[in-house]
Amino acid sequence: MIRNGKPIDHSNVGGLWGSLVAFIVSFGLFVGVCYAIGFWTLENVWVPGIAVLVCAVLAFVIPKQILGRGDSVDEVAIHTPASHAVERGH
Repeated sequence: MIRNGKPIDHSNVGGLWGSLVAFIVSFGLFVGVCYAIGFWTLENVWVPGIAVLVCAVLAFVIPKQILGRGDSVDEVAIHTPASHAVERGH
């Protein structure tokens, strides 16, 4: 991630609250999976199974694909001096 024309150590520098919210959402989905597994019986498979599948996929997709955009580095922002990057909005 680039801030003021300089690459920072990792994408979470100064982002405690965003990380805390992401953790709470992901952990809540994980707890939902554990709760849905409790209703899984041989007579009742589909509803808990689909709930487990949806919660498990969301628990991985939200942090990985939606929040984790570490590979989207703007090459212009890396090689632009800090004073010029602020003027251009990079």
